[in-house]
Amino acid sequence: MRILIYGINFTPELTGIGKYTGELYDWLKGRGHKVRVVTAPPYYPNWKIFDGYSACNYPVKSSANGTVYKCPLWVPKSPSGIKRILHLLSFAISSLPVMLGQILWRPDVVMVVEPPFFCAPTALVAGRLCGAKTLLHVQDFEVDAAFDLGLIKSSILRRIVMRAGKILLHYFDRVSTISFRMIERFAWVYVECSFIELYEI
Repeated sequence: MRILIYGINFTPELTGIGKYTGELYDWLKGRGHKVRVVTAPPYYPNWKIFDGYSACNYPVKSSANGTVYKCPLWVPKSPSGIKRILHLLSFAISSLPVMLGQILWRPDVVMVVEPPFFCAPTALVAGRLCGAKTLLHVQDFEVDAAFDLGLIKSSILRRIVMRAGKILLHYFDRVSTISFRMIERFAWVYVECSFIELYEI
């Protein structure tokens, strides 16, 4: 099976989402699947690009059954409020042409790891254009947390984001997350359970 994974965090980040996605990549390759990853250079948790990596180019690294594309992004020194949004948006924009290029590879599955929320539309478009199944995996409600903590205060922006989230979720073939508590948040905040299948993995 050909599997395309799309997310901002990846190995060699040793904590959080990057660790999860890197291990998933290795696990899938170990079972004979052909896997490609579209991601960013490592920067978390110190909010600084790791030594040996660049925030300004598009390196590609290939190995047996796997290829990793790293796309540029802006990493703020003090990640708060609107800077977090711009940080995530910078990756969504820079990775767009790389993701669209993967359509020619014709993956069977397109999986997007959230955050960032902004990558979901691109994953859906790529999946539809090549006839792939689409999977949204939510590791963290990062945008929600920014609003809840008061880092972003606009009530209008919050309503727009929540509405867009509800619409996007219904277009994915599967949605997964990491705990029953997060499934409950999906059910109460984002979706009507009769319309979407939620999974804990």
